[in-house]
Amino acid sequence: MGRFDGQVAVITGGATGIGLATARAFVGEGASVVLAGRDAGRGEQAAESLGGAAMFVQTDVTDDSQVTALAETAVAKAGRLDIWFNNAGIEGHTGSFLEAGDAAVREVLDTNVKGVYAGMREAAKRMPDGGVIVNTSSFVGTTMPVPVSVAYGSTKAAVVSMTRSVAVALDGSGIDVFAICPYIVDTPMIDRLTGGQGPEVKEAFAAQFAPSKRLTPPGHVADVVLSLCTRTSGHPSGSVLLVDAGPEVAPLP
Repeated sequence: MGRFDGQVAVITGGATGIGLATARAFVGEGASVVLAGRDAGRGEQAAESLGGAAMFVQTDVTDDSQVTALAETAVAKAGRLDIWFNNAGIEGHTGSFLEAGDAAVREVLDTNVKGVYAGMREAAKRMPDGGVIVNTSSFVGTTMPVPVSVAYGSTKAAVVSMTRSVAVALDGSGIDVFAICPYIVDTPMIDRLTGGQGPEVKEAFAAQFAPSKRLTPPGHVADVVLSLCTRTSGHPSGSVLLVDAGPEVAPLP
């Protein structure tokens, strides 16, 4: 028997990287998974790779109505909602903050802040018997200021604040809320940030930022998410965890 037999998990940004690794882990533990993302082709391919326990719903998390439709679709298909992983996010503009235009800043704010807010709201409405919400933040803007990613860092600090506030707001509801703050994870985002130059460049990039000096595998982050969703991790609702190459995780100070 799997740890999540009969449970339903929604994962935004679920077609690649941390999202797909987490989806794969949930399916392996008996859960049904609803993947969400903007790229329909990539999303359908990801769902197909996971077999009959997964489906894909094309979703732009910057659009509240699409987030609502995602939640409604998940409940309509499976009759319940147990886990919601707000993992969708973009890095936005990198470089001098003086050069970031209004459109670029709005896009990263709408995706990384408003999208997480909408996901928490719509999930909480559909968890009458309790559940778990996990949000992806980052070390950027929380443990470390990164001046070439000012907008991104501000959104990740906002995710931490929202997580802690919503955990208090939902106290007594049976819904636990957590955030993870990964360091440098081997995902398409890191491929973009390093210009697709390969593993050695990514490892060197990780060494500049991560306490472990190593690139974190997406599967390790997935393991942390699943441990939070079992409610046996020992971390109370509202906890924010730094995730390095591990295996250790540490609460955000």
